Amino acid sequence: MADDTLNFEDLGPLVANERKRRGLSLRDAAKDAGVPFNTLARVERGHLPDLVKFKRLVEWSGADVAQFFERRERTVTTPEVVAQHLQTDPSLSDDAANRIAGLVSDLYQALAQPRHVTAAHLRAARTLRPDAARSVASLVADLQDAVRERGPRGTQEGV
Repeated sequence: MADDTLNFEDLGPLVANERKRRGLSLRDAAKDAGVPFNTLARVERGHLPDLVKFKRLVEWSGADVAQFFERRERTVTTPEVVAQHLQTDPSLSDDAANRIAGLVSDLYQALAQPRHVTAAHLRAARTLRPDAARSVASLVADLQDAVRERGPRGTQEGV
């Protein structure tokens, strides 16, 4: 299991399977894993324990805690999706599908705009309500947009 990624929903079945593999009752497995009986019973029913018990149960089950946090998912780009669809089109030859996919890829690279994300760390974040923090982030984003529109040295682009 060392190469597999796991979701939090996988904890219950992981623990239950290990307990059954070892031939242990809930009480014996809880004692062996170092967690309360009620915690183990709840985990097998799909609940998540606190982090300390989570770590104990994952390691007791023979898995690595990192498997729950590392994601090795590959993001498929829009041009790749289009190319896959074109390859399955019975009306197109392989050469035609590749040529169209190349055009789509070139256009995508030329016209796609990355999404700008604005983040702010506020020293008094504990005293702000969530809507106040969103308002500050919105103001900062508006300022960034205005700066981008003004272009170099405060002049409007294209003027």
